[in-house]
Amino acid sequence: MPPRHPSSPSAGRAGRTGRAGRSGPRTDRSDVRSDILAAARTLFAAQGFRGTTLRAVADAAGVDVALVPYYFGNKDGLFAATLELPVDPRATLDEVFAAGLDGIGERIVRTMAGLLEDEQTGPALIAIMRSAVAQDSGNEVVRDFVLNVILEGYARHLDVPDANRRAALAATQLVGLALGRHVLRIPPLVEMTVDDLVEQVGPTLQRYLAGD
Repeated sequence: MPPRHPSSPSAGRAGRTGRAGRSGPRTDRSDVRSDILAAARTLFAAQGFRGTTLRAVADAAGVDVALVPYYFGNKDGLFAATLELPVDPRATLDEVFAAGLDGIGERIVRTMAGLLEDEQTGPALIAIMRSAVAQDSGNEVVRDFVLNVILEGYARHLDVPDANRRAALAATQLVGLALGRHVLRIPPLVEMTVDDLVEQVGPTLQRYLAGD
């Protein structure tokens, strides 16, 4: 059962007009939560963890600021919730590896590039990268994602003694690429097409994951 709205007058003004131009009563609780998450993903991706305030998220979502901690507890909780992607990253990795290790490097680069440029998954992933650079309090969430999703996801598909080392090398290669292309916005990387990235980076990942 979804949580009840706060009973205080301040918290009850979920229907006030926000930046998106909404007005009138907001009675759909799932919509309120979804609107807060959508606004938070956009702001975290653009400004990072430290540069994003709960009030800014509330304003962007068009809700009372009291509703943000009501649904998510605090900024750490909100940030963690934004990392709940609309696709399961572990299942996505399983699909990528299902065809075997031949061509795995190119498939991973193409899949990652697609996720980063998708309007549903991109903002959350970019927020992870931006917070890693900022070295702020969102870092524990970032580290948990990298260790328990990316590294573990790679390593469990590699039947070799040094699977963890290979997975770490591949993961850091992709993290660096994502940082350069989507956070630091390094021009040569930004200008490359997905096919360019696959051609240039795919062989490196292939060597890390399946090379001798």
